[in-house]
Amino acid sequence: MAGVDKITTLFTAEKQRQSTRGKAKAKGTGKADTLVEATVTNDDDGDEQYLQVLKTFDMTTKFGPAMGLSRLERWERAEKLELAPPAAVFQILTSMDTKGTWANCVWEGIL
Repeated sequence: MAGVDKITTLFTAEKQRQSTRGKAKAKGTGKADTLVEATVTNDDDGDEQYLQVLKTFDMTTKFGPAMGLSRLERWERAEKLELAPPAAVFQILTSMDTKGTWANCVWEGIL
């Protein structure tokens, strides 16, 4: 029995390998994160930039489900749950979208 590893020793090694994989994955920031955090400016391409930020918000699953809620309701829910939703989305929905044309998520009417 001198050369046999205990099961607890093996489990610890596997657990450490899993945790390092998750940390490396969490550190990476994708293009979507960069777009959502982009500063919203008033220029000629404003509508396209706003829609890109909103679509990115819709596609980011960390803010919860997008179906059945308006974008503003989803943003408020994420804020309430302390998920740190991007302030740019709130700014677009409350001050830029006065007609409510961007209120629904990109999936509305498709699914």
